[in-house]
Amino acid sequence: MKNILCTLLLMLPGLSLTAEKDREVMPPSILPVIFLQGTDYEMGYQYGLQAADYIAVNREAAWAAALQRFSREEVLRALSINQYYIRTCTPENIDIMRGMADGCKEAGRDVSYVDIVLLNSTLPDPETSSYPGGANQESLPPEKGCSVCSAWGSATKEGRLIGLDTLDGGEDALYGVILVVFPESGNAYICGAQAGEIGDHFLMNNRGFFLGNSGGGGSPRKIDENYGIGWACSLPHIVRFADNAPEARDMIMQWRINVPENFHFADVHGNALVVEKTAAVQAVRKSGDFGEHDFLFSTNNYLHETMRVTKEGGFIGGHGGYGAYSAPRNQVFWDMLHNYAGDIDREFMKMILRFPGNPPPWPPANGWSAKICRPTNSWVSVSEPDDGDEGCVHICTGPAGRVIHSSIAFSGEPMRSTYQYIDGTHTFYTLRLKTDPLQVSEAARGDAKRSIARAYREFMQLTPRDAGYGVCKALFGEANREYYRGQLALNKAQLASGRDAVRLFSEAATGYTRAQAKAEALYEALVPPPSSPSDLGLRPFGGDWAKWETESGGL
Repeated sequence: MKNILCTLLLMLPGLSLTAEKDREVMPPSILPVIFLQGTDYEMGYQYGLQAADYIAVNREAAWAAALQRFSREEVLRALSINQYYIRTCTPENIDIMRGMADGCKEAGRDVSYVDIVLLNSTLPDPETSSYPGGANQESLPPEKGCSVCSAWGSATKEGRLIGLDTLDGGEDALYGVILVVFPESGNAYICGAQAGEIGDHFLMNNRGFFLGNSGGGGSPRKIDENYGIGWACSLPHIVRFADNAPEARDMIMQWRINVPENFHFADVHGNALVVEKTAAVQAVRKSGDFGEHDFLFSTNNYLHETMRVTKEGGFIGGHGGYGAYSAPRNQVFWDMLHNYAGDIDREFMKMILRFPGNPPPWPPANGWSAKICRPTNSWVSVSEPDDGDEGCVHICTGPAGRVIHSSIAFSGEPMRSTYQYIDGTHTFYTLRLKTDPLQVSEAARGDAKRSIARAYREFMQLTPRDAGYGVCKALFGEANREYYRGQLALNKAQLASGRDAVRLFSEAATGYTRAQAKAEALYEALVPPPSSPSDLGLRPFGGDWAKWETESGGL
């Protein structure tokens, strides 16, 4: 073990013998699309080759955070234990991580296999975590806050399954990507990820399965955190190899995880459930357990009675759950999905992600309740799964709502009024999970054309004398410019092969989705999007026509 640690110390950041080219890397304001296709190693190599700059940034941040808490030897020991769980539970990820490191090196970034393991691991307190038998044979190489809901059947306009997922970070933008994965074995899928992670949430596969994920919040018990499989490895494995919610449940319940989490599973066959889980205890709840009818929600606390031992205090309200921090978001989900049952569609879900669009009339004494739309949304999504090639995801980088007020959670934690992205749009782009990168890219091109045409119709209502005309014209031009960047890359991709073709298809899809986001930004500047049920022609949120758990003034 000592010799292994000494060898690995030479691979740590700052100790590399290979000088890297110094280049400035800013976080993306519109998440780029990265296609992966082939064997596990090949997909990892393609990932590293295409996202090396972002991976290198995330690698440095991960080591900086780890070394503030632990010594190098403690970090390496923890990584060997993490690798033990990865190899045991999700063995395909070993080759993906090997390939990712090699791809980064090919792209000119000195990122090691050890760095990639760190990006796909968590580091619990070694003083309170148990060392698994067999981990001492390992050699290297061989708190997030989020909101999720889903609705289907009688709750949605057309009976179709729709999933909502937010990945909430801190006060800095994430170096993230959208992965569209076509593995040699298993299901094709789309997911978000911080560059270097094998996967993160949201996730949707081509079998009609939606997977949302959120942290379970803190626990006063040390046993609820331990060594185990982390979300960056468990989530992509589940969406790749589970065809439905029951299969996903059976996978995650047999594994030990490392930190408290919620696993939200729903499929087009009507199966839906949430696995509430820590390293020490787990429980399953289904639609109907708390009065839901054809919908579910999960945020950063727990609702099941079994899980109350992981929280301080009692159950909040009728649907807030155990744990004050996330209770307001659970209550908003209940009010939205219960009181507007039958009116839910993709535009309704997007509206939830913008709600509330206005600041409160005054700051209440205990703070304005933190809603799903918040300054710390890193990316948000609305998924429409399909058992076939008609599934699609609508993705917004950062918050979809134009949040101008800070908020305070019931727990007293502030969320400052900030915006992390350099040139963000607050708008959605659409990706459709077709049969291969060419089909996905061509579908993105069609959506880009529709977004540009819609923006053009509104833009043409202006004259050069109107205020803001010059800004709108520049934005319209930028949307078209992105479209043609996509078109040039798509032409080249169809003439290329192998890794070059995969990379060029990624550039094409990225160009088309950026064109969508910018065209939608122009359209929404001229036609404000719905940010409350009233904007959709529905009865007001908080009105006397229904019972509400959320304190609000009729939005």
